[in-house]
Amino acid sequence: MSQSNKSASSQPMNEDNRTGPFAIEPKYDCPHLGDRAYILLQSTQHDENHQPPCADCGESQENWSCLHENCQYIGCSRYQQKHMLNHHESTGHNICLSLSDNSVFCYACDSYIDSPQLQNLKLQLTRTTR
Repeated sequence: MSQSNKSASSQPMNEDNRTGPFAIEPKYDCPHLGDRAYILLQSTQHDENHQPPCADCGESQENWSCLHENCQYIGCSRYQQKHMLNHHESTGHNICLSLSDNSVFCYACDSYIDSPQLQNLKLQLTRTTR
């Protein structure tokens, strides 16, 4: 190990030199949520062992549900064939729910988000995944 690698690896971890996986801090002030409360439409509900398939390719892992009002689109993740991203780009629907971990993402903010407006959705997901 070179001297520069030794000194770098012996430094204490701090905000400036962390590497590796991190917990993601959601954005709490997403302006794209609007004024409405969010719910998961009946046709897009799931349980922890089964996800509805992607509308475009039939993939059934790492799918996302569009949360735009009255939209029932299910698309696969950017790590599959990016159909949810394509849906956002073609429709402008920004807010979606991960059916893998129930996190909510805003494409316009390019961030995971959380808000009191999502409380009903979280309660609904708690009941659905039991």
